[in-house]
Amino acid sequence: MAIIVRTESKTWKALIRKKGFPTTVKTFRTKRDAEDWARRTEDEMVCGVYIQRAPAERMLFSDALDRYIKEISSKKRERTQKAELTRVPPLKAYSGKYSLAAITP
Repeated sequence: MAIIVRTESKTWKALIRKKGFPTTVKTFRTKRDAEDWARRTEDEMVCGVYIQRAPAERMLFSDALDRYIKEISSKKRERTQKAELTRVPPLKAYSGKYSLAAITP
């Protein structure tokens, strides 16, 4: 069962504690949004399709691209590195400010 509480900053915090899953917390502007999110998340946990999205929500797409260039692309052939580096600026300009959780295939 989720716990919905009002915070000092006049927002609503949903807290889910379920056996076998990590404690999950998220803050919302309205109580209804918090209740809907808690209900959906608990349903996902029961059905076995729950995926923790917090790390993906915190990381921006531009940060992920930078990490890819640094850690993965640097180990490839020089020609491939140059080709990948030319593709990065348009990707950053178009979708660099989005979180990874907001980007879909």
